[in-house]
Amino acid sequence: MSKYDVLQFSYDKLQPDEIKAWDVLLLEAGFPYDVLGNGYEPWRNFASIQAELWTEWAATAKLAEEKLAKRQTKELKQDMQKGIILFLSILFWSNKKSVQLDNLLAEIQSLAHKPVNADERIGYILNRPNTYPAYMQLKSLMEEQKKMIAKLIALKRL
Repeated sequence: MSKYDVLQFSYDKLQPDEIKAWDVLLLEAGFPYDVLGNGYEPWRNFASIQAELWTEWAATAKLAEEKLAKRQTKELKQDMQKGIILFLSILFWSNKKSVQLDNLLAEIQSLAHKPVNADERIGYILNRPNTYPAYMQLKSLMEEQKKMIAKLIALKRL
């Protein structure tokens, strides 16, 4: 169980067969592939699913920016939660690991391929998810991780 409200999920409605194959929409439920196990392991096939994750992030970011422009911070929570799920999934999976929510910040710190100060920055986002600075921090982390992944692909390490 995570100590952050934005990372509290229930997987009761998911059937075990649903996590046997990749479906980006399942990430709306949290981290079913990582938490429930015994199914598809995206961290083993990250290169083949990353384009779908980036497309999902672009759509989520657009919705978040529209809400921020209208100063709808209460409505922002759902988009920020989805953005955080996407970032953590991309971060861990690009490091060939499942997402580890227990002791999250220390787990992030132990990853080899991550943005500078990723643990501190995600800690800030998790504590203030409905704010403009948190969104900008998340957007920046996504851009930095995307560059890191491109470098890993170019070096044939991913």
